[in-house]
Amino acid sequence: MESFYNICVALSLGIVIGFLFGGIKLTTKRTYTEAQSRAARKFINRAAFVLKYFTFLLLALGLVWCTYFLILGAVIPEQTDYANNVSELIVSVLTVISIIFAFVEFLRRTDDKD
Repeated sequence: MESFYNICVALSLGIVIGFLFGGIKLTTKRTYTEAQSRAARKFINRAAFVLKYFTFLLLALGLVWCTYFLILGAVIPEQTDYANNVSELIVSVLTVISIIFAFVEFLRRTDDKD
């Protein structure tokens, strides 16, 4: 568990440092060439396409397995706590994936308006 904590601390530091340097870069370089903008838009559109199908795949699998654990908890009362915990874990993971997908879609649609 200590290793996992250290990994989370390192990732958090990396994210904070990345945001700081990214902010500095945004203030020093405000314009991008048309080719850079087009390449970024193309990459985001490709990522959104892949994420959309990946998200729908995971949502469908999540529905199947949450239904299974719901029935497991109803049929075998001794397994209710286990089924509830696993279902909550599945829903948590799907929520994070859906948030990532929504963020990429937001970026894609914001770029389309420009």
